[in-house]
Amino acid sequence: MSEMLGNQYFLARNFTGAAKELEEALQYDPGNKGIRRKLIICLNEIGEIRRAFSYFISLVKDDADFIINTDPVDDDCPCPELVYEAERHLQNNDSSVDFLLRLGMLWLYCDPRESMRYFRQALSLAPNDGEIKTILTLLKAK
Repeated sequence: MSEMLGNQYFLARNFTGAAKELEEALQYDPGNKGIRRKLIICLNEIGEIRRAFSYFISLVKDDADFIINTDPVDDDCPCPELVYEAERHLQNNDSSVDFLLRLGMLWLYCDPRESMRYFRQALSLAPNDGEIKTILTLLKAK
C-alpha cells in the first residue's frame, strides 16, 4: 500500500508525502530500484540531500544504468524541470557541496556528462570526500 500511495504522491509532486511512503515501502522491499529512484528525487526536493545521496550511491553501485536510462516521459520523471530550476539558483551563487551533489544526482537522470561535471565541482570543494570519489569512479566506468 505504501508504494502505491507514494507513487500517487510522486505523480502529484507532493515530494514530502511521497518520500514518507516510499521509505516505508522500501523497508518491505529494500531491493526495489524503482522505489529508490523516486525516493532520491523526493529527498532532493525536500532538502534531504545527504539522505538522497546515500540512496543514490547504493543505486549507482547496484545498477547505474537504471538511473541513466530513465525516460522522463514514460517514468514520469520531473528531473528535466527540476535541474533547470535548480540551475537558476546556482546562478545566484549557491555552489555548496550539497547543492552540487543535488545537481549531480538529478542530472544523472537526464545527462551523465552533466552529472559528472557537477560531481567534479563538488569534489573540488570537498577533495577528501570518499563518497563523491566513489560516484565519479563508478560513473567513469559507464
